[in-house]
Amino acid sequence: MPSPAAKRDDVARGDSTQSRERSPISMKHIDPLIAELKHESQTTRRFLEAVPADRLEYKPHEKSMTLGRLAQHIARIPGQISAMAMEDVFEFTPDKMQDPGAPTKDNILELFEKSLADALERLPSIDNEKAMATWKLIVGGREAMVLPRIAMVRAMLMNHLYHHRGQLGVYLRLTGAKVPSSYGPSGDENPIG
Repeated sequence: MPSPAAKRDDVARGDSTQSRERSPISMKHIDPLIAELKHESQTTRRFLEAVPADRLEYKPHEKSMTLGRLAQHIARIPGQISAMAMEDVFEFTPDKMQDPGAPTKDNILELFEKSLADALERLPSIDNEKAMATWKLIVGGREAMVLPRIAMVRAMLMNHLYHHRGQLGVYLRLTGAKVPSSYGPSGDENPIG
């Protein structure tokens, strides 16, 4: 049995008997992305809450989506992309993307909460084998994307969400709405100072 001094030395080095006897933490490949989605959903929610209800038809350019459609799109990303990730091959057709109807501030926030809940229910079912399995997107009868499912979740759910959230920040600024902070201060919020 080690002496109390030896135990203290082991603990100081991070080499305690307890840590040697503890089993390793079991984490699936998808778990960090789920944690990231939960964390980032707080910022996404604040961006969606900042959308002015009286400016939903605003478009910065004739080729742009309206503010309301952009906010709806963002709100739907977690649920739609997580549903796509459950399939090995997803054949995109316009009818698979149900129109949520005319955007309202309330339905944007409701869509986001349901979409997020659906994603957080689905994603944990992706075990390591399924995470590394090939996922395919078929558009117009051709392979548009072929990659490991985990990379699909990173690109099409997470990166896609961040891309449009940044776009929403520009729309908010152009409408005169306050822009929430995301990874640091915005012109309107400084959570660190």
